[in-house]
Amino acid sequence: MPTNYQVAQAGEHLVAAEIFRRGGYAALLIGNRPKVDLFASSPEQDRTVSIQVKAKSDGKRGGWQTKTTYGERRKKDPEENAFWILVDVGNVPPRFWIVPEWWMLNYIYERTKRLKLDTRPGGTTHFAIRLPAVDEWRDRWDLLGIFPDV
Repeated sequence: MPTNYQVAQAGEHLVAAEIFRRGGYAALLIGNRPKVDLFASSPEQDRTVSIQVKAKSDGKRGGWQTKTTYGERRKKDPEENAFWILVDVGNVPPRFWIVPEWWMLNYIYERTKRLKLDTRPGGTTHFAIRLPAVDEWRDRWDLLGIFPDV
């Protein structure tokens, strides 16, 4: 059974590999960074996006883990250049959800508020992203805007 670190590393590498496979470029960042795991760009390097990767390995069960402190009231941004990519490494082939950061931060904010989660110092900061909430973002690689037209 892989450790959480191994699952996270596998997720980041799978996302980078998928970006390359689709014709883009990806650069993984070294070290544990809280908001960006890799940068990706178009072949012409005229668009670059930052990506936060969240990985899970349990197939259909469970969710992706993050923190309530990431929650922030945000509005739709058609020019978004920051994304979260959720990857389920427990499936073969792996499955991906490409979520604009504005949507994810707003979702965490709204859900935390609705559930009345205690986000004060000393309170829990654990937050699980469940599959039904992100269904609409499955395989939305087009949102990155970095791949050559096919």
